[in-house]
Amino acid sequence: MTGSRRWVTSFAVVLMSLGAFGDDQNVPTGTDIVGSFPWITDGLGNHQSKVEQAYAAGRVIERLRDFFADESRTRIWNHGAGKRKHPRLPVDLDSLPPGVGPFGLFVAFEPADIDLYRALLPPNFDMPSAPAVSIVAIDYNQPNPVRRYKEGMVMLKALASNGTETWYVHSMPVEDWLMLAMGHDWGFRKELFDMVVSKDHAAVHRRDGGLFYSLELIEERYNEATAIVPDGGAGGINNMAVVYPPNPAIAMIHGVEGAVRAIEKDRSMVRIRVGDDVDWAPLVPASGEAPGYFQRFVYDRANGFILKI
Repeated sequence: MTGSRRWVTSFAVVLMSLGAFGDDQNVPTGTDIVGSFPWITDGLGNHQSKVEQAYAAGRVIERLRDFFADESRTRIWNHGAGKRKHPRLPVDLDSLPPGVGPFGLFVAFEPADIDLYRALLPPNFDMPSAPAVSIVAIDYNQPNPVRRYKEGMVMLKALASNGTETWYVHSMPVEDWLMLAMGHDWGFRKELFDMVVSKDHAAVHRRDGGLFYSLELIEERYNEATAIVPDGGAGGINNMAVVYPPNPAIAMIHGVEGAVRAIEKDRSMVRIRVGDDVDWAPLVPASGEAPGYFQRFVYDRANGFILKI
């Protein structure tokens, strides 16, 4: 053996005797190598990209499909995450940053064509004691811009099979394809539109530029005692009903258990314009106007739920 080889061999023996290659390496004892790693265990939190949001959407869809397929289950809380064990404290509206909270225009009225109204309700629902139409255009103004999107609702008050009055969603315009895909999975009749929502005007247009509907606050007050305003303070969006496409015998109420707190509210008459080719257009009053409001709001101590009916 040459001198250089003898030197390397001797050096290796010394290192081994000091534990450099043995069990005494610099690894903390008692550490759970697997459990201590920062795994993504849920992915439903504060998304930082559309990729993360799409992953979370897939997880939610998976949970809800399991729920829909399980005949023994009738209610699910917070998209399968469960009801909150520790209710949130009431929201201090004065402490909220300026501009926070979803906002939009809301209007409701008696249908001008009651026969059409009846025809637009699926067989899962009966006529309510006081038929009403609610139209909404809302900006889900989130602190996280990844989760922000706009959506509209055209809803008909209906009587569910369990005796509950709810708002059947006949149409739900949306700008975001991911929100459309999730909605279709659960029975929301979503279509892609271009949308604008501001404090005094909202417009929903087809991708070819054709008008679907628009709402405009006008400087005219109304008698609040005679106005039709959906219960809950959010235009009915906290008590919406749909029919499940894979099994039309199943209808569902998508609701929120918790108070709607208005941060900002401006009551006024609303001018309604609807495209000539829209199937529900004849429901709008001949005057094209009805009581409504602009509202910015938050849900206070809310738990969302889906109830099979």
